[in-house]
Amino acid sequence: MANAVVTGGAGFIGSQVVRALLEAGHQVTVVDNLSKGDVKNIDVNKVTFKQVDLCDANQVRGALEGAEFCFHFAAKIGGIGYFHKYPAEIIRDNTLMLSNLLDEGRRANLKKMVYISSSMVFERTKKFPSKEEDIFTSPPPITHYGFSKLIGEYYCTAYKEQYGMKYAIFRPFNAFGPGEVPENEVGIAHVIPDLIKKIYFDKQYPIQILGKGNQVRAYTYVSDIGEAVAQLGIDQRTDNNDYNVANPEALTVLDLLKRIWELEPHDRQLKVKKLPSFRDDVQRRIPSTEKIMALGWKPKVTLDEGLKRTYDWIKARSGPGAGMPGDRGL
Repeated sequence: MANAVVTGGAGFIGSQVVRALLEAGHQVTVVDNLSKGDVKNIDVNKVTFKQVDLCDANQVRGALEGAEFCFHFAAKIGGIGYFHKYPAEIIRDNTLMLSNLLDEGRRANLKKMVYISSSMVFERTKKFPSKEEDIFTSPPPITHYGFSKLIGEYYCTAYKEQYGMKYAIFRPFNAFGPGEVPENEVGIAHVIPDLIKKIYFDKQYPIQILGKGNQVRAYTYVSDIGEAVAQLGIDQRTDNNDYNVANPEALTVLDLLKRIWELEPHDRQLKVKKLPSFRDDVQRRIPSTEKIMALGWKPKVTLDEGLKRTYDWIKARSGPGAGMPGDRGL
């Protein structure tokens, strides 16, 4: 049994890791400032919960006491609109949180930092599908979010080289599933909840999309990511290594829209209105998953099944008094 801290453990992906760690019999402490997470996402009777602002080094002091592993999910994160709206906060806070945790990890003799990076580190790559080693030959990310995640990866390797702190880096590709609600402003949440909201709750017609809809992504169900990170983060085989975590099936936004449209019958054909995209809308992000699958992991939930579960979850929270959008509870 391991003693693990999960920062951002009340959030969208972090709470899935908490569940998987508990199911495996590990002892879990959740550290979260609840700016996006919700204690309803975790079983507070089975975890130790600490409400901490990780940007404050004084509050971080003692947060890793007795921990062997720290799974660091806490971050400023959102959809493409979020990246453009809050660039300074993103690069400042994401870097500061990890820096404080790494220093506290040194003091507390942390065994391993499990850092949750992002597929956005590959946003300017020209190699597809992108392998882990392509990070060294790809141009640096252009968005502040992507760059903040790349800085985090370098932080982890630097602390290993200078202080001997082990790490594992996981890069989720486009997580989706129950737990992430759509927002009132387009681009603040991710594309799947945004499209579900436009089609089924705003009754938008034609359906507005950003850009031409040719952007290619691989969408990965959130519980698959949670299980991969929880199981492999503790695995010694991942020590001082990095992994893409993804369902390798890649498709365009237009194809994604068609699948979401087909979740319910309609009395008219799908029609699309193309709007100007954001400045830094990456056109292709396609992962190689050979490295992580060589460890025995593979995604369990297909895209179509995941879309149905996500739609059902959002629909159940869309009625009068349900609190959607804005209710982030799982």
